[in-house]
Formats: sequence, structure tokens, C-alpha cells
Amino acid sequence: MKAYVAFLLQMMIWSSFSLIEWLSGRDRPFFRGLMLCVFMYIAFLLARQLGLATRKALLTTAATAAVYFTGQHFIWQSIP
Repeated sequence: MKAYVAFLLQMMIWSSFSLIEWLSGRDRPFFRGLMLCVFMYIAFLLARQLGLATRKALLTTAATAAVYFTGQHFIWQSIP
């Protein structure tokens, strides 16, 4: 159950990342990558705070990032 809650909350974090990335449209790729690292760390800390073990928190964070960015890719591909 903790992993499910972490997954849902991390999806909210990734949605806010998408909004902030859109707002900082003219930033250089280095700073976008840095921002991605910060959001990954925040998502990981959230999972750890919810009581997940370190390995499970890393896997949950990687899974939510993969699901979110894959979904985002397919949504942007479908827009003509």
C-alpha cells in the first residue's frame, strides 16, 4: 500500500515538473537536466519518508519517472 501511495504522490511531483519545465522553456539543457535531478531526488525522499526501504524507493521512483515520461512522449506524439 505504501508503494501505491508513493506512486500516486510521485506522479503529482512529475506533473509539477512538467509545468515548471514548460515555464522555463528558454533554459539551457544543462539546467533542465539539473532540475530533473532535483525532482528525482525529491521524489525519492518522498518515498523514503513514506517508509519504503531504500531499494524499493529507488525502484518506485524509477518506475514512476519511466511511466510518466513514456506517457508524456506518447501524448506529444499524438498531437498533430
